[in-house]
This record gives sequence, structure tokens and C-alpha cells, in this order.
Amino acid sequence: MSDLPSTPPPNIPPESLASPGEMEWGDDITWWKPGFFETARLMGWRWVLVLPMVGLIVILALAPMDPVIWQMMWVGGIKLLVIIVSLPFILAGQAFSKAVKMRGEPFCIHCGYDLVGLPDNHRCPECGRPYRFAMIDEYRRDPEAFIQRWKRRHEVPMRDQPFIAGVSKRKSRDGT
Repeated sequence: MSDLPSTPPPNIPPESLASPGEMEWGDDITWWKPGFFETARLMGWRWVLVLPMVGLIVILALAPMDPVIWQMMWVGGIKLLVIIVSLPFILAGQAFSKAVKMRGEPFCIHCGYDLVGLPDNHRCPECGRPYRFAMIDEYRRDPEAFIQRWKRRHEVPMRDQPFIAGVSKRKSRDGT
């Protein structure tokens, strides 16, 4: 008997649900990304974690020449101050990237319009662009990667076009 697990390993990268190249939207595409207030609404109570650090940044910005604050910085360490100042920005960046994933209902990936109750494979009533629920799920998984795939869709060889892999004009040093 083998000690290997009976379940297959996970797909890395995850299996693609849809490809941005499947839809013809034109070249003047806008992509929906949540704004500050929408991110705050989707993040809910988690914004409370950022407030103490934002308060510290405000205090440091309002009193840059106060000798007591400068003395606290040197005693407490500038590295600690840099960490405290950078954490809200890191958390805000993560919040913006997670806000798209937290939005559970189907939405237009171009304008953000709520598509609840509308049929699959149709046009958005707000912006008029076509949508598919599989495409929305793929966008929700990783919006930045989806947008990059859309921008690079013409760099990939066509499905039925042959190409030669591994052939180089340059000679290798070992003679192969």
C-alpha cells in the first residue's frame, strides 16, 4: 500500500473559468474598481483596525517641528515609525483588492452595475457592454490579473496557428 494521498493535488494556477479574449468589447475598455466609500462599506468593521495608525500619521503630520514628537521618534526608533506609517497604506491596498472579491452579487465588470435578476450572457443595462456570469467570477477572482490578460490577449498565438517551441538561432555553449 502506498502512503500517497488519494486526492489529486490542487490546480496551480487555478482552473480558468472564462477568458477575457472570449468577449469582444472594443479597445476603449473601462474596468470597474471600487472607490473609497464602496471599499469602506464592503470592508465593514475591519476599518477600525486602521484608525489608530491613521491617527498617529495625522499627529505626526500636524506637529512636525514639536521637539517632544521628534524625541519620541528617536527613542522609539525610526524603523518602528516607518512600519507604523506604512501599515495603513498596505492595509488599504489589500482592502481595495479584496473589495471586489467580497462583492457577492453579480455585477458588471465595466461599470459596477448590480446585475441581480438579469439573465446570463446578456448586455448590461447601464453601460451596454456584454457580460457573462463566468466572466464576472473570473474577474472577481483576481481583477488585476484579468485586466492584464485582456491587455495581452493579442500577444498569444491563435489556437490553430502552429508554432515551433524551443528552437533558437543562437548556439549554446555546450554544443546542443
